[in-house]
Amino acid sequence: MRFLFSFCICLMAFTSPAQRYWSFELHGGWAGNIPLPLRIQQDGHPDIYFKRARFSSEPFVMPVYWDWRFSKRINRHSFEFEAIHHKLYLLNPHPDIQRFGISHGFNILTLNYARYFKYFIVRNGIGSVLMHPESTIRNLEYPEGPGFDIKGYRLRGIVWNTAVAHRFHFFRKRMFLNLEAKATFAKANAPIVNGVAKVNNIALQMIGGLGVNFLRTKK
Repeated sequence: MRFLFSFCICLMAFTSPAQRYWSFELHGGWAGNIPLPLRIQQDGHPDIYFKRARFSSEPFVMPVYWDWRFSKRINRHSFEFEAIHHKLYLLNPHPDIQRFGISHGFNILTLNYARYFKYFIVRNGIGSVLMHPESTIRNLEYPEGPGFDIKGYRLRGIVWNTAVAHRFHFFRKRMFLNLEAKATFAKANAPIVNGVAKVNNIALQMIGGLGVNFLRTKK
């Protein structure tokens, strides 16, 4: 909440003469995961620990990877809300794990600050993960409800989002093609039956998509 409050104060603080506009972007892309520790804690059982848990994301399989962003730009500065639909499927075999995934969304929600340079854009943001875990561990099945049932989603953990992008403008700079390389660093606790899975995730992502500038004003 403190970060959100500070973000809003910064957004209102730019009162000097400036060119201002809002923009919206929608992307598709690819995501890969770096193997990191995973610990599964379940009441009455020893922990299951992976030093290098391997996750697949299947970004081109339904539900596909997507990324959208809503921004307020003021000169070379931009304040943004970004949502990323990321997925995790555990690949490591284990006799006590029948399945473990966060496939209806390891959804990354961040507030970003972006700085526009001559040829590229650098952005950084912080936020949390809206996740929908699905698992069967020791024959105990989780989730709550189907994939699009809001009861199955949990807002957990913390995430850092960093990216470098380049835009190609057209239609008098009202629209643009955005190409971006990004990385997200997340730590979140996914609920399981009678326990929790402590998930660490670093995802490398390549995205591309279209955006539109609107409500352009000068002040």
